[in-house]
Order: sequence, then structure tokens, then C-alpha cells
Amino acid sequence: MRPTSNDRGSRRGGQRCDVCVLGAGPAGLAVASRLLDYGREVVVLDRPQKRTLWGGETFTGAVRAPLTALGCWDRFVHAGHLPGYERRSGWGGATQTEDSIFQPNGALWHVDRDRFNNDLRATIEERGSDVATYERLDTITRDGGRWRLSLDGRDVIARYLVDATGRRRTLARTLGARVEVHDQLVGLTAKVSQQETDAELRSMVIEATPFGWWYAAPIPAGHVLVLFTDGDLAPVEVRRQLRPVAANSVFTHLNSEQGWLPVGDACASHDPLCGWGVHRALTNGLLAADAIDSFLVDGDTKPLAGYLQRCERQYGRYLEGLTRNYSIERRWPTAPFWERRHRLVTV
Repeated sequence: MRPTSNDRGSRRGGQRCDVCVLGAGPAGLAVASRLLDYGREVVVLDRPQKRTLWGGETFTGAVRAPLTALGCWDRFVHAGHLPGYERRSGWGGATQTEDSIFQPNGALWHVDRDRFNNDLRATIEERGSDVATYERLDTITRDGGRWRLSLDGRDVIARYLVDATGRRRTLARTLGARVEVHDQLVGLTAKVSQQETDAELRSMVIEATPFGWWYAAPIPAGHVLVLFTDGDLAPVEVRRQLRPVAANSVFTHLNSEQGWLPVGDACASHDPLCGWGVHRALTNGLLAADAIDSFLVDGDTKPLAGYLQRCERQYGRYLEGLTRNYSIERRWPTAPFWERRHRLVTV
């Protein structure tokens, strides 16, 4: 077991810990779980959010590797998520069908995100740590190599911080990190109840339109339907019925000397077209935890720098692949949504 901080538990002046993780999504929970395995004292803080209509999404079979590393794979398999064996895409021309049995990672998974997130939280509780909630982050200060966070009138003192607050990027924006925004994609989401659709239909469908693209997939409670378009291009009649949710590509830049790391969407937010979001959040969360633990052992920032450089290279390759994928669709070259994305090919 790795050495731990002597500043454990709640003491006078604030609750002390090795690492404070802000955010309890997949990335933050992966970081916390791995650090707890290392014997670190970890505090996980989550700010309650208004429930969105984004009730489910599709994972590739590659998610098995990080879930196995977290000890969550068996729980995931038995959680009632739906395996998917077919992907249909109307992209660049006629609709094509792809059988997931020929994919190296096997079947897709159509996932109930609420159940998925709750199961990840359970792994933290089983390792002896709870997820605490807060309403307001008042101040963040750093003195003598330690952070003090004041939240709802109480303090948490930590040797290291992790921003896992998703697209809100609470630490990044508070601490002045450079945030690079690539586009303005949003998702307008609807759910269709199980009674109104065929519960046995397991196909994921992607179809391009002049103003964006549609995604449809089953979830345990029915189907989720999402229209992806730029925020300023969403049809008025659709906006009246569906609330937009950010789905654009965004990256946070910082260096390894800052005393904190971003993970998951707080580090790199992905266009859902790539299908990598949760898998990458879990995988990079584990790598971030490894780097943080190494730093806490001997103060070496090289592993932290390696993590940040890896994320930046990964994001660059992602943008290149995303641009290529959007360039395939050429049926509406003068439509604003597609013209904006085709312009990137020649930039």
C-alpha cells in the first residue's frame, strides 16, 4: 500500500484529505476509486444538477476494459443495460447497416446513464468513501502546497484537486485555465416510453439531415432520440419542444505545476459522433489517478505532465478524425451546419 497523508479525517480548520475530487461523473469516480485502492484519503464532492432529458447513450464494447479495471464489469453486465448488435447510418448517401459482431470489441451497449452513474458511486462507497453534495463553492485558495475549498460554510483542505465537473469546468474557470472551444454543437433530446416503441429493437441509428444529424437508440425505459445541430441553427419548432444540451468539442489547457488536473469532460468534451466520451473518461481517469498518486509519493511532476500531454495529443487526433467524418457528408454543401464543418478540412 502506498504512503498516505498524515492529515486524515475531519480536524479543526477543515476536513483534510490527500485529494479532493469535484464532480461525481464517470471520470471523477474512476479517479477516486483508483486512489482509494492506493490507500489515499479522498473526498468526492458533487453539486446537484437539474435532471436533463439525456437519459441514455450507447457505449462501444471497449468500455469493458476500464470497467474491469475498476471492478465494475460484472455489475455493469447485470444492471439491465441493453446489448446492441446493429448500427444503421445514413451518412453521405444510402443507409448502411453494420453488425457489431464483426467489431473487435463486440456488441454495443445501450445504457441507462442514471443506473450506470449510481453503480459507479456504489464502488466508491464499497471502498469506504461517500460522495458528499454541495450547493455553492465560495472560495478556492492555495497556501504552502495545500488547497482550501470553502463550500456551504465548511472547508476542505487537500494536497491535490481534480476537476471532474464536466462541461461546467468549475475549477478550470475559477482558476483561470485556458479553455479552447471548437464548435457550438448542441443536442436536442426526447425520450419515447417503452409502451410506444418496440422494446426488442436494438439498432442504433445515425442519420444526417441538412441542419445536423439524428441519433436514436433504445434504453431500458424506451428510446432516446437526439437531434444534433449548432445552437443557432436549431429549428424554432424543435427548440419549443426540446431543451438543448451542450455537445460541442472543448479542451482545457494547463501545465503540470498547477496543483490540479482536469478529467473527463472537464478536460476534453467530445462530439457524440465519436462515441468515445465515457470510455475515454474512465480510461483517462485511471491514468490521472496513477499520475496523481506518483506525485503525492515524491513530488515528481513528470507523470502529471505526461498525462496532460497525452490528453492534448489525444484531443488533436480526435479533432482530425472528427473533421474527416464530417467531410464524408457532401449532400448539402451550402447548408450552414455542413459548410462550417467542411471549411475546417482546408484550414
